[in-house]
Amino acid sequence: MNTAGRLLSIFNRLVGTARPTDVSMVKVWAEVFELPKDSPHLEDDVVTCLQSMRSEMALLRSKLQALGAPENLMHPGFARLYDVCSTAYINQAWNGLREQASKPENRLSFEWANWALRDDSEEEMPAEELAALRSEIDSLEASLHETEMTPYLRGFIQRQIDAIRAALRVYRVQGVKPIEEALHQVAGAYTIEKSRVEAEHAQASEPAKTIFARAGAAIKKTAEIADSLDKIRKAGEGAYTLAATVGPLLVTWVKS
Repeated sequence: MNTAGRLLSIFNRLVGTARPTDVSMVKVWAEVFELPKDSPHLEDDVVTCLQSMRSEMALLRSKLQALGAPENLMHPGFARLYDVCSTAYINQAWNGLREQASKPENRLSFEWANWALRDDSEEEMPAEELAALRSEIDSLEASLHETEMTPYLRGFIQRQIDAIRAALRVYRVQGVKPIEEALHQVAGAYTIEKSRVEAEHAQASEPAKTIFARAGAAIKKTAEIADSLDKIRKAGEGAYTLAATVGPLLVTWVKS
């Protein structure tokens, strides 16, 4: 799926799902972006996804302009969806935006863009795989807070959890790129802090080492999934893979 295809998929989930007209846009977007509706940070998560949406729409426009696509082919769909994605509307009812968002001509802008960028696609992560990754990250965080360890080690693991979770949150909007960036961040943090991390790990309790190993396994699994989604582009970069690059840095994590 390419940039236009992801936006088209989001558009279809937004306008193609039956729902009460008085439901707030926070709940509508939570459904569209597959966010947990009972999250205490739901509004912040929705805002993050909407900002990512607008960023992706700007990226899509730039890709089409680079192909020489005329502006009139991007209207009215791009402008209308961009407006509906405004964070100013998140506490309004769906009824106030439904008519504008649902106009049938809106879809055409994204359909032709999806066709134009058909060679710029990546595989799509199955819903069950995404749900499993999110569930493991949540479970890992819960165990992290229940296990005694030094503040430094806890903070280090928490930062990696936060990076992966943030990338998974916007996956449906931005695809694999945020996941790849999060994994680079994880690898960089471990490279820079390697000496202290290993020293703290050596003195840690067995339960703390177990949490460390679980974090390493989750990161490795995320890297393998990212590679499978972006295999076409990576094949053009000399068979570069995140699992092969990040994996060796996680030997202590996985084997602990």
